[in-house]
Amino acid sequence: MGYQAEKNRIEKRIKRIKDILLCVLLVALLGLCVFSAFVPPDSWKYHVGKPSLPRRKAGELRIHFIDVGQGDCTLVELPDGKVALIDGGDSQEGTEMKILRHLNALRIDVIDYVIATHSDADHCGGLQEVVAQKKVLNAYLPTTKPEKACAEYVALYAELMQEGCAISYSERYLSLGNSTSENGYIFTFLYPYASELNTGEETKNSNLESAVMWLDYHGVSALFAGDAPRLVEQYLMRDDKLGLFTSTGVRLTDTEILKVAHHGSADASTYEFLKYLQVETAVISCGKNNTYGHPATEVKENLTSVGASIYRTDQQGSIVITITSDGRYSVANY
Repeated sequence: MGYQAEKNRIEKRIKRIKDILLCVLLVALLGLCVFSAFVPPDSWKYHVGKPSLPRRKAGELRIHFIDVGQGDCTLVELPDGKVALIDGGDSQEGTEMKILRHLNALRIDVIDYVIATHSDADHCGGLQEVVAQKKVLNAYLPTTKPEKACAEYVALYAELMQEGCAISYSERYLSLGNSTSENGYIFTFLYPYASELNTGEETKNSNLESAVMWLDYHGVSALFAGDAPRLVEQYLMRDDKLGLFTSTGVRLTDTEILKVAHHGSADASTYEFLKYLQVETAVISCGKNNTYGHPATEVKENLTSVGASIYRTDQQGSIVITITSDGRYSVANY
């Protein structure tokens, strides 16, 4: 083969490769255009880098303790297909990204219940962006006085109003449960209630406004304690002993799973309370090397003393507890 013929052959090959690359580029651009039509450009970041999470199976109830650093965020996938999001960490972009990527990994576009346990920034800060990106049907908020509300809470409230969400306020005995179906569950607020919020103590400790919820599915029970301090623990034990929760189906002494209050702070999780609950599995949501010293040594010792297994988001990342319809549960981290 002569020089000119070889040159022509190479040039044709190069042209063919260029044509192929051009086609690949055009297909990629077309795909990007289609993607843009369905996903707003400012939310692309929430659809990449998603965690690898299995889909919920029929009959399962799953509790996701999402690692949001020094804050709280718990996602509950209920067996009837409804979804509850309890708190949303702080307002840092990284926090919002973790929550929304977690939701998108599970293909959750509608949230039935958003619950802000109280108005601290490390609990409600990321919820404004969640409300902006997802359809939220119902929101349950604390009865926070305007002068006590942080900027993050004010922004959340404004976003809920703008989106037309139904807003209620957390109160004792309010139930989100569906206990009549085959895969029925109890999901009930145990705190706050007006008589305790009128003592004047809440002006000294805003955590006294924190909602506390109890969830039961086929005999496996979980308590979401928010930032509730020791005083609230005393209220809960007192009222349970008086039988004030009996009509709701709540059995506080059967609580296997505990979202430990206040990131493991020493102002909660007394030995007396943990022993009363009979906790088996404790999840602490806190940030790596946080300046608060969470979780406190005292709390870790109390949990160990009652025989509870301890899981921490600062050490294990996001933690998922799966409860099955045969009354068993398992713990995994992602």
